[in-house]
Amino acid sequence: MAQCYKAPVFELNITIQDQGFNPVANSSVRITITDPETGDIIPNDLDEENLIKITGADGACSFSFEKKAFVTIQACSPSSNTNNLFSCQEAYAYLEENEPVSKTLMMVDGDCDYCPF
Repeated sequence: MAQCYKAPVFELNITIQDQGFNPVANSSVRITITDPETGDIIPNDLDEENLIKITGADGACSFSFEKKAFVTIQACSPSSNTNNLFSCQEAYAYLEENEPVSKTLMMVDGDCDYCPF
């Protein structure tokens, strides 16, 4: 009996929270993909719309890839603080074959040089 090849899946699940641990809907989440072998940013691995997602009411969004990668995650949302335009957070994740990675980012007000995307 022959078995069909099943392509590996590299999945990243992200949840955005405020400092009260509440989900933050409509946050922009951007990822940058780096090749773990060379350290180079992988250009055009995904089209631009797949590199930026908006969180749902639960503060969550997901990304899927076809190969191993080191990913930089940047999140931005409008700030309720009048002194800052944005709340933001940055994190990193290493994606391995068929092992979904989940990251929770807590937004903070401050200098968000990468916001808005």
